[in-house]
Amino acid sequence: MISFENLGVYSYILMFAIGLLSGVALYLAWRYARLLEVRSEANAILMEAKEVAAKAKQESEERLKSFSTQIKKRTEKDIRRSQQNAERLQKKIEARESRFQEKFQDREKQANEQMGMVDSYQARVRKIEETYESLKSKKADAKDSYVKALIEKSGTDGSEIKSELAETLIKERERDMEKMMQTSEAEVHADAERQARKLLDRVLNRFVRPFCGERGIGYLNFTTKEQKIRVLGEEEVNLRIVEKLCGVDLVHDKENNSVNVYGFDPVRRELGRATIERMMNERGRYDESRIKGIVEKNKKNLFRKMLQDGNAIAKELCVDGLHQETKNMMGALRYRYSFTQNQYFHCGEVGFLAGLLASELGHDTKEGRRIGLLHDIGKAMDHTQEGGHAVIGADFIEKHGEAKDVVHSVRAHHFDVQPERDLDYLLIAADAISGARPGARRSTASTYTQKIQDLQAIAGKFRGVTDTHIVSAGREVRVYVDGHKVDDHEALEISEGIAEKIESEMAYPGQIKVTVVRSTSAVEYAR
Repeated sequence: MISFENLGVYSYILMFAIGLLSGVALYLAWRYARLLEVRSEANAILMEAKEVAAKAKQESEERLKSFSTQIKKRTEKDIRRSQQNAERLQKKIEARESRFQEKFQDREKQANEQMGMVDSYQARVRKIEETYESLKSKKADAKDSYVKALIEKSGTDGSEIKSELAETLIKERERDMEKMMQTSEAEVHADAERQARKLLDRVLNRFVRPFCGERGIGYLNFTTKEQKIRVLGEEEVNLRIVEKLCGVDLVHDKENNSVNVYGFDPVRRELGRATIERMMNERGRYDESRIKGIVEKNKKNLFRKMLQDGNAIAKELCVDGLHQETKNMMGALRYRYSFTQNQYFHCGEVGFLAGLLASELGHDTKEGRRIGLLHDIGKAMDHTQEGGHAVIGADFIEKHGEAKDVVHSVRAHHFDVQPERDLDYLLIAADAISGARPGARRSTASTYTQKIQDLQAIAGKFRGVTDTHIVSAGREVRVYVDGHKVDDHEALEISEGIAEKIESEMAYPGQIKVTVVRSTSAVEYAR
């Protein structure tokens, strides 16, 4: 049985079910209506898309038609232009072919003419060959007849004549060979001179020893009258005492208010000079005993200084094993001058230069320095030893233990004996470089300056000369002439004339090269 309470529950369930079904029905109705609406919108969009597509298709067809028309017009224009270019090119080709044809005809005509000339030349050559063969035959016949006549006339057979002719030809060949040898020798000498110049250039650029212009002082000036009276003494008695103790000559120069020192021995001259100088600087009266004490003290100081200088120059050139007497004698060169060139520094220069020359040519550098250092040691010896300084210097170093090769080089550097080794000649060259460079010696400098002036004066006397340069230490005269006034032939005559003038008016060693430079210039102005 369904109770009242259950009926209420069922009614609620029924109402819920009815409500649920109503909601579902309404939702379905809404969905259907929405679907119809979406379909309607889709149809509208589709219709609109179709209309847009049709319109776009029409526009595309119109654009394509317009583009096709433009392309067609451009293509036709390009085709017309290409046709015109092709026509012009065809005309050019035809014109060029016409010109080539004309040139070909001209060349063909010239070739035909040249072929005719060749045929003519060949005919002439054949005729000359025939003439040559004829003359050759006649010459052979004449030779045979001449030989027969010569044999008959001389009374000898042909073998003797042939031997005489062979001997003559041999002599002629010997003369030709001698000329070739002389030419080759001249070329070798010229090449050797070029190589020597390059070698000297390298050596002089490597030589960095400072130049010393030290000059010897052979006089001393008095500063006061009291000093003069004190040094000279009564009737110059003090000077006579110094002369006797030092072995020099002292001359009182009244005009110049000085005392001049003279003597053959450079060391004695320095001893006398130092003694007078010390007497000038000290106070008090002088007698023979006091002067003797000054001389002895100066002598010890001088010998000590000589040994120090000898050790110094040997150390500077890295020359080992020198005898002490040899070092003393080298130090004595500090007071020896040749044409005002200090021989101590001269020997140092020659030592360096000889070492550099030896190193450049692959010889012993130390031996080159040694012979250069010792080459003028004989100049330190006094006049009591007879002979040239090269000979007495060689004898001295031989006595004090130097090797035979070193002794021979020293003895040969002024050709007292014949040089034998390469180092002997390198020593001669180094000695000449040190002594002959401008400024090394007072007489050399003045002679060099006078030589330059004379060369410039001789060259300046010729017509057309505009400038003169003296190069290579006076061994070349470079003359510049005006190209508008002097032609090539006259330039040659000027060079010959200057060379003849130099030969006749000047005295010089070796040779002087005269170079005439002729130049022209063209000048214009841009306005």
